[in-house]
Parts: sequence; structure tokens; C-alpha cells
Amino acid sequence: MALEPVQVLKDVISEVLESMFFALVEFEESGLGDGTFDYASEILLSNHKGSIAICLRVREEFARMITANFLGIEERQVDEDDLKDSLKELTNMVGGGYHERFNYADRHLGIPSVWKMGSEETDTTQSGAEVDFAFFGRPAGSAAINHLPGCGQ
Repeated sequence: MALEPVQVLKDVISEVLESMFFALVEFEESGLGDGTFDYASEILLSNHKGSIAICLRVREEFARMITANFLGIEERQVDEDDLKDSLKELTNMVGGGYHERFNYADRHLGIPSVWKMGSEETDTTQSGAEVDFAFFGRPAGSAAINHLPGCGQ
């Protein structure tokens, strides 16, 4: 039975957030939230044919909460560097889990990047697979898998 990218993405996000960040999320149909995110992160799975980009976008309040959980500190102690570092780690774990599930022996996992989204940025991601997730019923984030040009799977 072939693995479905959306289900694999949901499973990996759920496992990583639950086991490493102590956060249980619920998944929603894409586009149900208002698309307002404060931070974005990305990691590439690449080979000679191209790349698969795994992109995560989260709201700041959720990012602060999971960062505090991950570091074992109070949310008020979380600074910008801590927040960005934990989002890089989240993205790295999600990318690694996705890579492992599909057994991409010919792809290497890149180094995650993270940035604060500006007010002029809107969520216009076009992807092969996308999921939104909520924390206690409140929109928390979104994840997308983008197959970059020239990428064969």
C-alpha cells in the first residue's frame, strides 16, 4: 500500500509535537484558519533530480508555548533566538520523520531555516500536500510539502 503524503505529514507532525514539545494538535481541513502566521520554517529533501520542501508556518503564541515546553522554561522566558532555534529543531524532526517514512535513500536532509513573517507576507503556498493544525480548537499552524521544479518522486 502506497504511503499518502498528507497522512504521513500529519502522523509525523503529531508524533514530534506530542513526544518532544508536549503538545497535542488536531488536524483541520486546509484553509479553515485565517492564514495569519507569524513564523515560517523550511527544510529540503534533495537529490540530483530536485528537492522536496517541507514548510511549516505557526502562530507566535503556539511557537512560544512549544518552545517553553521543549526547553523546560516559562513562556515569558522565551526569547527570539530560543523560539527560532526550537522551530528549526521542530522542522528538522518533521523533515527527518518524513524522510524516514518514505525511505528516501537517494535524498539528503538539508539544514532548516526559519524566519519571522512580515505583515506584507501572505500565505500563498502551492503544494502537493497541505495540512492545518489547531491546539485546543485554536488555529496554531500549517504545513505544506512542495515539489520543486525538476523533482521526481
